Amino acid sequence: MQFPKLIFLIIILNLLKADEFDTLSYVQKFDIAVHNFKDGRFRLAESGFKSILKNEKNYNDPAAQLLLAKSQYRQGKLVEALRSGKSLYNTYMNSPFQIHVSTFLGDISMSRGNFTRAIQYYLSIRPQINDSLQGVELDKRILCCIGNGNKPDKIEGFLFRERDKINKSILNFSRAYTAWKEGDAFDLNSALEGINPKLLSDVFIEPYYRLIDETNQSIVSQTTFAVILPLSGFEKEKGESYLLGLAIYLSKHTGQSSIRFKIYDSRGDGITVLNAVKSIQSQRDIIGILGPILEKNILALGGFPSSIPILVPKFGTIGLPEFADHLFFLSPSVKTIAQRTAQIMVKEYGFENIAILSPADSKSKRKTDFFISELYQLGIDPVDVEWYIENPENISRQFKSIRKTAWSLVPEDTSDSQMLNLAIDSLDALFNVDVSDFFELPEEEEKMDKKDSAKVALETIHAIYIPIREGELTYVGTQFPMYNLKTVVFGNENWLDMDVLSQELIGPHVNGMKIVSDVSSAMISGRSGSFTNYHDLAIDHAAFIQNISGNGLIDRRMFIKKLRKHPGFNGESTSIKFFGKNQNENGSTQVIEYGGNKLSKIGVYDGQILTPLN
Repeated sequence: MQFPKLIFLIIILNLLKADEFDTLSYVQKFDIAVHNFKDGRFRLAESGFKSILKNEKNYNDPAAQLLLAKSQYRQGKLVEALRSGKSLYNTYMNSPFQIHVSTFLGDISMSRGNFTRAIQYYLSIRPQINDSLQGVELDKRILCCIGNGNKPDKIEGFLFRERDKINKSILNFSRAYTAWKEGDAFDLNSALEGINPKLLSDVFIEPYYRLIDETNQSIVSQTTFAVILPLSGFEKEKGESYLLGLAIYLSKHTGQSSIRFKIYDSRGDGITVLNAVKSIQSQRDIIGILGPILEKNILALGGFPSSIPILVPKFGTIGLPEFADHLFFLSPSVKTIAQRTAQIMVKEYGFENIAILSPADSKSKRKTDFFISELYQLGIDPVDVEWYIENPENISRQFKSIRKTAWSLVPEDTSDSQMLNLAIDSLDALFNVDVSDFFELPEEEEKMDKKDSAKVALETIHAIYIPIREGELTYVGTQFPMYNLKTVVFGNENWLDMDVLSQELIGPHVNGMKIVSDVSSAMISGRSGSFTNYHDLAIDHAAFIQNISGNGLIDRRMFIKKLRKHPGFNGESTSIKFFGKNQNENGSTQVIEYGGNKLSKIGVYDGQILTPLN
């Protein structure tokens, strides 16, 4: 029975000592190094291949040299990897390894942002590839390089010297894309004439016909924006959702949009974000950055000196806009939302008797404190403030206190028959439902007195602010009707779970509820996060950028100037109007109303006036 190769290698790796490595055969050493490479132990793999080349093959082993270069590349040692790859390329120029080496050197060039050089490597080996799948993978690399931009004079030089018909069509495709990006209709048509679509692989066919379509309409110069999103790693779902929104916008505005996006994967890592921004700053064709979306990444950019404007989709740390004038926050902060909620209650609706029921964890309490502070500045003291810490499975004590406050606000000289408003709510139906999973009913000995009947609807509290946490709607929503407070509920985005909100035990009892938020749409059912409609944000953010960039004839300085002086933007789901010390914080919020099992956007509020929908 043959001893399994994998077990053999594991035993070798476990028993091997550094001074025993030279006692192994070449094949054993090579297998160990390859095994380390496949397992992601690139440092060990690099050491193993170096030892082979030095002690076994006198640097005359192309396989070991290529894997050495790849081990260095996978560690991020681009300079060393490039040196190793070029040495191999020059030594074995016409060998069977040329395809692998040139592909590798193209990948390194692409990683370093030298897309023109990468295309040169890829095209040099393309005529030699007979395997269709390998050809498709190479064409995907070439298309990526074309999309990221090339030096037109270099491409013209390559085309002049090129003899392969397929490569000539690909180079003309690159010329056509550059002409479209620059809004040059003459060069676009000229380049398209040099393309034989029958020679192109499927990778190029769809973008080729899109360029053909562009010749039938007026084209404008394209403005390039970088987009930094977590497309892998931590919270990649948010990045994917946002990227989907950008794609939806571009697909709906084909031929009308003058913006294009270069996508960077932040992997949810702050250092990766900083490296991306550093690289982007040197690319003068990029006039702005959209992203990142994770708070820790945003904070990392706060102290990073940047000559390029960075448009942040979601708000980060409170106070950051004052110290980072290169950051432009496209969504209002939690502080702004809380302040706008208080302002709408008092300035727009004239409410005076305002109660609060809020979670007391540090994050929620901070938001509620912003709300209370703004009420204070508006001359209003809340009539009651109730807090809870754990899950609100039973918050009867808090609701009883609020109802007691409501009774205390009833004028004493008003007769019972005039002021009790004996409107029997649908509580009778509610009591027929088993809701013991959510809260405890009052014990018999705690029955309300004759005056305070549960069936008396009290109207003395004008509004109640209930900024619940994610997942608490079921508990709070089913308990609220029991206390028969005829008041206007002001909620937050966590009330927007329509599957729960529209249930009979909740929805009918909060008709007329107002929600002040950054996006005027419901939460996506089953998704995590305080508010996960990143694709809605992205669609409007792309439209906002298009609104500013216009026909694309704009540079970074002009773009920043237009951002700070923009009069305001109203999109499908969001609105943007900058304010603050540096005019870089969005002060505009969405005002939503719930009723009849649906949400309606009733207007946009920027702290001055509630602008209704037309």
